[in-house]
This record gives sequence, C-alpha cells and structure tokens, in this order.
Amino acid sequence: MYIYNMTFGEALDSSVVNKYKTFGGRACRAEWYYFHIFYILITILVALVGSLIATISIFADPYLSAQLDDLPADESTQLLLELYFEEEREIMIYPQVVVYLLFFLPAISVTVRRLQDLNITYFWALPYFITYIISIYTLIVFDGSEDYQINYQDINAINTIVFLVYVLLFAKKGSYKNNRFGKNPLEKES
Repeated sequence: MYIYNMTFGEALDSSVVNKYKTFGGRACRAEWYYFHIFYILITILVALVGSLIATISIFADPYLSAQLDDLPADESTQLLLELYFEEEREIMIYPQVVVYLLFFLPAISVTVRRLQDLNITYFWALPYFITYIISIYTLIVFDGSEDYQINYQDINAINTIVFLVYVLLFAKKGSYKNNRFGKNPLEKES
C-alpha cells in the first residue's frame, strides 16, 4: 500500500463523473478543493459569457444607441444599468442557475465525503447545503431593487463566510488509517 497525490483531472473525474451522487466513503483534500476551483471557474465563465451577450443585445438596438448619445453620462449610465438588470436579466441569471443546479449534487456529495474523511458526521454538511439552496433562491428572485440589494448582499456575505469556514476546516488532512466511513481515499495497492 502506498499513498499518492490526486491530480486535478483525477479529482474532477472522481467528484463530477464517478462519485457525483455517492455520499458514502471519503474524499481527500485535493478532490474537494479541485472540484470547487473547477466549479468557480465554470461559474465565472458562464457569468462572463452571459454578461457579454446581455451587453451586446443592449447595444444592438439602434434606437437605444441614438438615445444614449443624446443623454449626459450619468443619465446614460443609469439607463444602461436599468436595462441591464431589468430587461437582460434572464440572459445573465438563468445560465448561472443552470450551472448551480448541475453542480448541486456533486458539490453536496464531495462535501459530505470530505467531512467523512475528517471523521466528522455528514450532519455538518447542513450549513453548506442550506447556503447553497439560499444562493440559488436569491439568484432567481433578485430583482435589482434597492431594498432587495441590501438583503442580497447580507445573504451573499453569510454564504461567503460559511464557505470560508469549510475551506479552512478542509485544509486539515484526513487520517491515513481507516475510519468509520471507510479507507483512506489516497491509498492504492502497490
């Protein structure tokens, strides 16, 4: 038996393809961290593409372009923001919701298995699960109004804090020995 290091590809293969709905067993640090790095990169990419498409669709309107030329800078900025968050919202938000929903089960399962690698019960995945659901909900119902903006920022801050707690907790190595949830995920036959 020997202990090996999991690569980025192996971690994604394990968390997204092979064990995306497996809640039993253990997940090493690399599997959890690499999965979340990939997930964050995909989310950023989808947000950028959605924003680019929304921006292009706003500026493709010739009537709007002529109207923007006639307005002072602060009024044209306000008009663009209103259009961006009211009319083109679906182009930006719904692809992100799809990504969140696609990664929902793998994110929860790799988190549960990572907790089990640390010999901690899956019950401690509930804060992660709850903040994940709240993130999806706030993304769907966010309407850009001032009152809701404050609540959205507060909820987003809480979600970030919970995620950072998991990042710090999961920096700890799992035990090399078998625990009540299974054998070491990095242990291979020689």
